[in-house]
Amino acid sequence: MKIPARLVGSLVLGTLLCSAQPLRAQSDSCGLLKSFDLSMLLGGPTTAKSNAGACSWTAAGSPKKLLAAAMTGTGPHAEMAYSGARQAAGKEGEVTVTDVPGVGDKAFAVQTSFGVAMYMLKGGRLLQLQYWTGGTGTAKDVAALVPVAKKAIAAF
Repeated sequence: MKIPARLVGSLVLGTLLCSAQPLRAQSDSCGLLKSFDLSMLLGGPTTAKSNAGACSWTAAGSPKKLLAAAMTGTGPHAEMAYSGARQAAGKEGEVTVTDVPGVGDKAFAVQTSFGVAMYMLKGGRLLQLQYWTGGTGTAKDVAALVPVAKKAIAAF
């Protein structure tokens, strides 16, 4: 008997929403990267600001910013969240989804209207970076984010 894809998707989503350990951002996301790591990406010396367990970095006079959120769910919860995000991104009409080899255990990037979102798995844990470029994300933006993502996932 075949099980409809929507039913399977609903079951996965229900498991994520009702799990005993929800996927919340860790409180130490600001420790993943240093100002030096981000100055080229953001256009100058950066300032970090912790907000609800995530961290955002900005540079004075630049429209660009970076947000990092490390999720607390691990193992199957993180794997399901990663897969769900990958699947949902692929269904968005006007976005480009790209697998990013060499970053964590596996990673993908989504070019969005705000820039680039990158989702990375490492050791059963999930890290998301959002790179706000001031415009629609491009392949060049993804390439610029990869070295920063490698440093963040190494510290994760």
